[in-house]
Amino acid sequence: MSELYKTRVLSFEQMKLIDLYAILRLRQQVFVIEQQSIYDDIDNCDQVSMHICVYQEDELVGYARVREAEPGHLAKIERVVCGANHRGGGLGQMLIHLSVDLIQKHYCIENIMLSAQTHASDFYVKLGFQCQGVSYDDGGIEHIDMYLVNN
Repeated sequence: MSELYKTRVLSFEQMKLIDLYAILRLRQQVFVIEQQSIYDDIDNCDQVSMHICVYQEDELVGYARVREAEPGHLAKIERVVCGANHRGGGLGQMLIHLSVDLIQKHYCIENIMLSAQTHASDFYVKLGFQCQGVSYDDGGIEHIDMYLVNN
């Protein structure tokens, strides 16, 4: 599968305007338009995050961002998104594996969490995450915090 895709990891400073535009467009297309979620996407966290961009040819088809939530202690995987025509074939799983690897290598942090849409929590459980706490509304969609279980 990975031979179908080209992956780039960028800091905010390394991004070109065309990269930023493609990222914001994909996030808007899926989260705001498709899922009709009104939320604070431009949240001042992009500047302090690492961005995993997955391309098929020249089209951004998958994306995730990672950042330190508590420096030296806790990292977050956020904005995991796959384009509509690229779901169900392992791209989401690839994004999570890339995110965990990047966090462990770049930040040297083992404590990793994400905020999952509750309907997708089983997907994350299969990848080693465990639900914690109660679900909550985020932009009109129920979410739950999930933490990577250390093996």
